[in-house]
Amino acid sequence: MPLCPYCHTVVSEDSRFCPECGRPLAVGGPVVGGAVKGKSKKNLAGIIIACAIAIILTIVLVSVKPWVPTYTLSVGVNPPQAGFVSSSGGEYKSGVQVTVTAYPASGYTFDYWSGSASDTVSTITITMDSDASLTAHFKTIPTVPVVLFSDDFSQAGVWGTGSDESGSVFYSNGWLHLINYSSATLATTTYAHQYLSDFILEVETMLVGGTENNWHQVACRYQDKDNYYMVGISADGYYDITKLVNGSRVELVWPSYSSYINQGVEAVNLIHIECIGTDLSLSVNGHLLTTVTDATISSGDIGLGASSSGGSFTEIAFDNIVVSKP
Repeated sequence: MPLCPYCHTVVSEDSRFCPECGRPLAVGGPVVGGAVKGKSKKNLAGIIIACAIAIILTIVLVSVKPWVPTYTLSVGVNPPQAGFVSSSGGEYKSGVQVTVTAYPASGYTFDYWSGSASDTVSTITITMDSDASLTAHFKTIPTVPVVLFSDDFSQAGVWGTGSDESGSVFYSNGWLHLINYSSATLATTTYAHQYLSDFILEVETMLVGGTENNWHQVACRYQDKDNYYMVGISADGYYDITKLVNGSRVELVWPSYSSYINQGVEAVNLIHIECIGTDLSLSVNGHLLTTVTDATISSGDIGLGASSSGGSFTEIAFDNIVVSKP
């Protein structure tokens, strides 16, 4: 029987304290004749199982990695044809830093980033801590037009001047003035002596005095008095495009009203004409009014004209004509 090592009282094998002296006993270590026996087989098996469980848990905890969320990055280009980016986006783990570079296409330059981050430099870095989007914005590179011909009318130049029974042409205060008393087509006209095919023309025009029911005219691809295109606006708000072919007049655009045309005496209008290939367009004060297609006349001179209505008097002035390459 096991004995208490202190008072040698007989105790049971499962006792933790001596019933006689109350001192703690070593569990599984009964004393026989004052000597401690080895640990019981039962206790040793429990220790082995506990150690095995601890080893297994350690292996599992080490092998299982912590869960990390992922986020989506969307990348776009505006306008779509203006360039491209180094990354189209995708799924990224939380905390990852993504660097994206914008590259412009020919004729464009990078402008700025917008979306989840913004910047004005072409390379941007974003930290993925949520779903994000980036848009690369591009803008067109301004082109310097190739000027084929220009005149500010500050002094006499290539334009013909003089007077006849229908009117007169003269320079005054930095403007080229045309006076007309007739309603005939190209009643009073002067020419630049510039033989051109494709071009963009801009010129300022103003009604100095007389009737507002008139035509401020620009002749395009003028070959002779019977073959040319004519673009006109009036001081009462109308515009038209005509052509003459072997002396026969054809209305390509019938007289039409536009509120974009400034009306009245001393009202200045900027006429913009594009004569490119078979296309002929008219804009006034930055607003496109009409475009027509006609392949009849391919090249010719440029002219400025004035025409009154009903044989009344009108005086029209032109300034700052610029003819450039398309």
